[in-house]
Amino acid sequence: MKRIQLYILLFTLLGLFEACTDVVELDVDAAEPELVVDGFLSNDSFSYVKLSQTAAYFDNADFTAISGAKVSLYKDGQEVLVYTESNDQAGFYESNYLGDFLSVYQLKIEIDNGPDKIVGTWWSDPDTLRAVPNIDSLQQRRLNRNTTPQAFQDGEYAVMFFGDLPGAGDFYRVIRSLNDSVFAQENNFISDEGFDGIYFGQGFIPPINIYGPFEDPENGSQPDSLGVILQSVSPAFFDYMQILNSQVQTGSPFDAPPALVLGNMYQENDADAHAFGYFRVVGSSRNGIRYQP
Repeated sequence: MKRIQLYILLFTLLGLFEACTDVVELDVDAAEPELVVDGFLSNDSFSYVKLSQTAAYFDNADFTAISGAKVSLYKDGQEVLVYTESNDQAGFYESNYLGDFLSVYQLKIEIDNGPDKIVGTWWSDPDTLRAVPNIDSLQQRRLNRNTTPQAFQDGEYAVMFFGDLPGAGDFYRVIRSLNDSVFAQENNFISDEGFDGIYFGQGFIPPINIYGPFEDPENGSQPDSLGVILQSVSPAFFDYMQILNSQVQTGSPFDAPPALVLGNMYQENDADAHAFGYFRVVGSSRNGIRYQP
């Protein structure tokens, strides 16, 4: 009898909870679209600028590309090229232009049509294409907890040898790819603070453990091939990426509210009107290694 009464009580409570369930529709005002810029210039790879606009928070559609803009590159204050918009991808502007070390570059974007907050002329902050050290070699080494450098798991690893350029204040970004597929959502940076001018892989300074352990290939498959790009970036871009990464890592109830992440694009005659995104000017070197089982 007591068990029957307990069942009746449980079903009654469940019915109450179900009856209290109500659909709440939030009426959120959609903000006016704003400009988003994703641009890149280096000494060893084609340059591009991708233009789009922000979308409403609950909008599941793709971001709207911005076509028909005039996108120009300035070197040391002089215009050196106008990007060509791709025939295959709207809002994607490209050029085979390669930057020169120690030159100062700015991006200029002129948009004639679109939402009010996007139309106008936009500039990037001047940025120097910084020199970058060569990746002298990538070598395969067996590492474990007792080796230098260390590895928590015993196996075959790739280690990187390179020397920091003299002069404090250098920041390097490391981009890795395996079998030509770039590792997603990596934010690997190296600062020379406290290590100015040292060589990684000489004397008491070990090379950098850059990847591993490699996995043995399956029958008939080629061993993995690792590619590494070392980019010399500005302190401003380093700070931007650290702030951006900290916002991506939020999500618990105890995290601070996300901050507005401002890039280096601003509207002409109004330095307080910033676009989202960044025009990156980087010095770049690269190397690669294929795993030898």
